[in-house]
Amino acid sequence: MLSGMRGVVIISVLAGAMAGFAASAILGTAGVSGQPDATMFQVVRAKEFELIDVQGRTRGRIGFSADAQPYLQLRDENDLSGVWIGISRETGLAVSDTDGRTRLVLSVNESGNPSLVIRDRDHNTRSFQPER
Repeated sequence: MLSGMRGVVIISVLAGAMAGFAASAILGTAGVSGQPDATMFQVVRAKEFELIDVQGRTRGRIGFSADAQPYLQLRDENDLSGVWIGISRETGLAVSDTDGRTRLVLSVNESGNPSLVIRDRDHNTRSFQPER
């Protein structure tokens, strides 16, 4: 009877070891480590990045304009541009309404002078520029 128990113990230990090795191989090393994640990139380089929602629609983009200037654009679920930040002749920020119409523009021109333009739904526009 004692030799039968010894066999069960040996089989149990071997089965546990094999299960542990299999789990490590499938899931990677378990536990918490002080080492940085080896799969984490320090730098990601690309000419364009797109943010895609669960329906596969492009909702955000970081890329270059036709003038080869960098920009960030965020869109709503109806594919209307909500926010645009970029560099062009005037560096700035543009915010659009739910109809896709630009309502606010904050910009700095080539000379370094800032301006703020606000437009309501009735197309009334107010422009603010510092006095020179």
